[in-house]
Amino acid sequence: MEDMPPLRLLFVCTGNSARSLMAEALAPHLFPGQLEAGSAGNSPSGTPHPLALAALKQHGIPHEHLSSKGIDAVQHQQWDVIVTLCDGAQADHCPALSIPSAITTHWGFPDPPMAKDPKGCFERVRGGIEQC
Repeated sequence: MEDMPPLRLLFVCTGNSARSLMAEALAPHLFPGQLEAGSAGNSPSGTPHPLALAALKQHGIPHEHLSSKGIDAVQHQQWDVIVTLCDGAQADHCPALSIPSAITTHWGFPDPPMAKDPKGCFERVRGGIEQC
């Protein structure tokens, strides 16, 4: 029996600094060899949020490879599943959602930097993504 190629997941949110980057790091960590992941944002911040990186580091999840990028950097790659993580990325105008071969789904999570308790929210979002 031939080995199946890894399922390729693209995680999309607005800034690509927190939720989508955490998901990009978590997916292959939880399912090594079975999943490959990337991430992008509609309006990328340009840098990963330090509390997102801290939430990953605290649980021993590799994160050194993460970088904030726009959808244009990944939209011409082959993706099997596109997961939007915020309502802004779920909007119909998002070019990543027009990749015809990809299945799309939405996991709505709050924006941790906007929370009253950002540090706690980053940890809750990390845990929530891990449960999905």
